[in-house]
Amino acid sequence: MSLIDKSLKRRDFLTLSAGAAAATALGLSACSPSTSGSADTAPETSETASELTPHVVASDTDIIDGKGEWMPIHCHQNCNQMCLNMGYVVDGVVVRQKTDDWHEDSFDMPQQRGCLRGRSLRQQVYNADRIKYPMKRKNWQPGGGENAHGELRGKDEWERITWDEALTYVTDELKRVYDEYGETAVVINGWRWAPATAMFPHLGGGIYNTETESFGCWAFQTEALGMYSWGDHPDIMMAPDKYDLPNADTIVLYGCNPAWATHSSMYWLKNAKDAGVEFVQVGPDYNQTAATLGSKWIRVRPGTDTAFLLAVIYEMIRLDEEQGNIIDWDFINEKTVGFTPETMPEDATTEENFRDYILGKYDDTPKTPEWATEICGTPVEDITWYAQMAAKDNNVIFLHSYAASRYLGAENLPQAFMTVGALGGHYGKSGNGCAAIYTWDAGDSGYRLIQHVGGDYGYVDALAAAPAKPNILIEGNSWWSSLAEGKYISTSAGPYDAGSSPEDDPTKLRANTPTYHEAKEMPVNPRILFQTCSNFLQTRGNLSTGIQVMRQADACFSFEIKMSLTAQFADIIMPVTTHWEGNDDETWGELCWPSAFGDGNGQKQRKDALLAWKPLVKPMWEAREEKAVCREIMERMGADPDAAYPKSNYDQWLGYFLGMRVLNEDATKFEPVITWTEADQEKYHSTYPVQEGKVGFDEFMAYGSYVVERKEGDARNYVGYLNDKLGIGEDGETAVVADTAWPRPSLSGKLEIYCQFKADNVNRIGLNPEPIKPYANYFVPRRGYQETFVDGKIGGEKAAYPLQAYTPHYMRRAHTCYDNMVWTQEAFHNPVFMNAQDAADRGIKAGDTVVCFNDFGKMLRKAQPMQGMMPGTVGIPHGVHSVFDESGDEIIDRGGSEQMLSDGTQSNYFPQVDGYNSLLIEIAKYDGPELEEDYERGPFLAAGVDADSDETYVTDGIYA
Repeated sequence: MSLIDKSLKRRDFLTLSAGAAAATALGLSACSPSTSGSADTAPETSETASELTPHVVASDTDIIDGKGEWMPIHCHQNCNQMCLNMGYVVDGVVVRQKTDDWHEDSFDMPQQRGCLRGRSLRQQVYNADRIKYPMKRKNWQPGGGENAHGELRGKDEWERITWDEALTYVTDELKRVYDEYGETAVVINGWRWAPATAMFPHLGGGIYNTETESFGCWAFQTEALGMYSWGDHPDIMMAPDKYDLPNADTIVLYGCNPAWATHSSMYWLKNAKDAGVEFVQVGPDYNQTAATLGSKWIRVRPGTDTAFLLAVIYEMIRLDEEQGNIIDWDFINEKTVGFTPETMPEDATTEENFRDYILGKYDDTPKTPEWATEICGTPVEDITWYAQMAAKDNNVIFLHSYAASRYLGAENLPQAFMTVGALGGHYGKSGNGCAAIYTWDAGDSGYRLIQHVGGDYGYVDALAAAPAKPNILIEGNSWWSSLAEGKYISTSAGPYDAGSSPEDDPTKLRANTPTYHEAKEMPVNPRILFQTCSNFLQTRGNLSTGIQVMRQADACFSFEIKMSLTAQFADIIMPVTTHWEGNDDETWGELCWPSAFGDGNGQKQRKDALLAWKPLVKPMWEAREEKAVCREIMERMGADPDAAYPKSNYDQWLGYFLGMRVLNEDATKFEPVITWTEADQEKYHSTYPVQEGKVGFDEFMAYGSYVVERKEGDARNYVGYLNDKLGIGEDGETAVVADTAWPRPSLSGKLEIYCQFKADNVNRIGLNPEPIKPYANYFVPRRGYQETFVDGKIGGEKAAYPLQAYTPHYMRRAHTCYDNMVWTQEAFHNPVFMNAQDAADRGIKAGDTVVCFNDFGKMLRKAQPMQGMMPGTVGIPHGVHSVFDESGDEIIDRGGSEQMLSDGTQSNYFPQVDGYNSLLIEIAKYDGPELEEDYERGPFLAAGVDADSDETYVTDGIYA
């Protein structure tokens, strides 16, 4: 089953690949006017514009003539939307892309459409900055010390080397460092669930990180409060599905911008708007989603959400006492604990209840709107309006992203948000809800209608095999500062999302909640940093310290597909394949199959759709599949590769699709999605048993997806906290109750407005001398609004850094993924959004090059003043590629990374949280050279090196 014709020689393939890159660049002008189908004909003049015909290039003719085939592309990138793209492959080259069109689009059976990022993926695969060959930094030598010439990392030239040389350097240095320093000297500079990280416990151990990344403080004791987490994804799969959204009176989008971040959900939200649902946007800006849905804007300053919600609760109490019908007392008394003295949980160690705290009984500070408005900037009348809207007789769905909890000091935000929903009784009934709107679960929530049966079909994830040595974990925002200082503070035995077992949790909490221990200082000595397709240098906070750490190490090794910032600071770069690339033909060289599961995205399909994917092209240049390289490293180190990678990628791929089961219309039985015949077994060299499903395997691959056709009112539709959550029985067919809606996973079995476990667990750490309360109490967050004033006195003299900056997701990229594609670079520039009056006060106009700065660093962007930004707030879309100018006394990032402006400060109580949105800065008009657009800058790696050449690479974009 060779993917392409065997007669095509590898050398010809490389030539065609380079040609495809040029064709890709031309493809953007495929709608340019011309007098004929020729690509060489001059454009029409304005006089004959009405007679224009489409511009056609050679690849269009290939499709028309049927010279290739459409093949499915699963968009394995970090937006987690899992959309469908199709690539047209001609002689081993993808010459065109399209999205899902194999069936008519409908609300009941929607097409799985890709966004502009995914539909531009050719520009990522066929890109001049692809790492084509193993490379060594010119002045680096093994052995550590002066041999490393670490001061040249990020500036040095590159030499092409062989794979054997690269792996020899890597394994020799690993052996040396393990012998001399031990496991605390080997730092895995990447996700702990990535394929490469699985080998280190079998080599001698290493240092990993554990932090909440996307989820912020919403991951803080989620199940202990009575909410639900899917793995490490908190408060998810518990909102109403797309059929129930129109039953709401109001939908609140709290800190959300799905038009940019989770675009598919706009389909469901727009349908609700058309049905008459009103929308509310809460946050510091009036974004694209709010404008599209005509939302009412509730202004809340960055990081002050807990104060806002406490005032809302105060108003709900006041209004209920004055007029009634605000608080759902039946729900509070039956489904929650801790709001009143009468509802306190059995394990409470204080007599403090939440209502009396709100009224100021314990601190002489009633949490009134007047108290809150000074902090959060929300007008008093808007706080009262929000409380009225949240009343029990209104059908309200509260949907949050995690942006509002990616602040330092947001530990109590999830509990406060939950409490507002609970006071109005907005759980467990149609047209109501209170949960996350996130990735595949965005706008169409609920249990998976398509689930994996596991068993013999179950793939083995990178970390499924038991490690020979336990992982050592550095927590949260202190990654770079801990490595620089040679020590870190440990507060838990495992990662933040690891559950507590009865052995280490005497309370036997039924939740997937970590148990913290007393904080203790642990040593670390970063001699080797091993990067694995995660771009930690660019995406972790405290970038300036990150540069210092990487330049002080003995060796930095990197797996990469492109010249990322992390790769630029490496010593040995090993090129790995994209998810487009694989080889099942021995005549082409090493057999390999892309690993689509290492980042977990293979298991994150949408609830009612299964997306197909397969290798489209052969591995390009000398790129190798990541796990294959890891297996060779393990063999050279004397370890057993099967211990880390017990199943092949191919077996995982096939078992993934064949193990999928779809819930029938009666919601009583799970049935196979894929039909698998004896002929399929022979064709695909499989031993999986035959089965009767909904679609044949080859047909499924040709279509690119299988979508469950649903309808209004069928048994599979979902309302959170009302329906049972379904799982698959041991027979692999029967639908069974895996976790009923009630009781909840908390110790009380209810939503815990007062949670003793939360307080005891967190206060056990001892990092903060002021204990956290069992309820959502207010405390001053670090790097918050108060610090924009001298001495923290709100309303007084402004401090040196008076602007609060946060880092929204951006349509152009998903974190740093996709960001090297010229088409999207041209469509979306890299602005800094700021309030129009703030800009005018600083003499800044739209398009001006500005410097954003604080005590930790400086970076440049182009200004975009906006009326829809709260005064004193700044939005910096994250994920850019840094371009360091080190020509002066300090580093200036001309690429514009917001990570230059953070310092790794830990949150008040939850050290695993990354405070990406807690940036205090100043902005001024830049008096140096104006910024060039990044699409004009050129690739970060010189292109055009011949396959047989020893030509030296030169890193571009670094000012020595």
